[in-house]
Amino acid sequence: MTEIKFKRKSGQIVSFSMDGHSGYASSGEDIVCAALSVLSQSMVIGIEEVLKINLKYEIEDGFLTLSIEDNTEDEINKCQVLLQTMLKSIESMIISYGEYINLEIEEV
Repeated sequence: MTEIKFKRKSGQIVSFSMDGHSGYASSGEDIVCAALSVLSQSMVIGIEEVLKINLKYEIEDGFLTLSIEDNTEDEINKCQVLLQTMLKSIESMIISYGEYINLEIEEV
């Protein structure tokens, strides 16, 4: 199961982590894992390369964490469309693949 945790501060998403393989299928055939991987890595690319906003992130096999907690309020606001879209996409995936995804949202 993939464990996903979003942190919100004053309603704004300021970080997320994604840990573990979904277990939906074997490596190379796991569409759930592939979809989550694309979503999470797209956030890094979108924030860093498209918005040109610095962020903290770490990527390892089966793990990704991203944080904009230390960024300015303006930068955090600019990232919300991307991060909210990711959250909505994961919530949509849970409808069909909920047994492979655990989502937690924490207000900090």
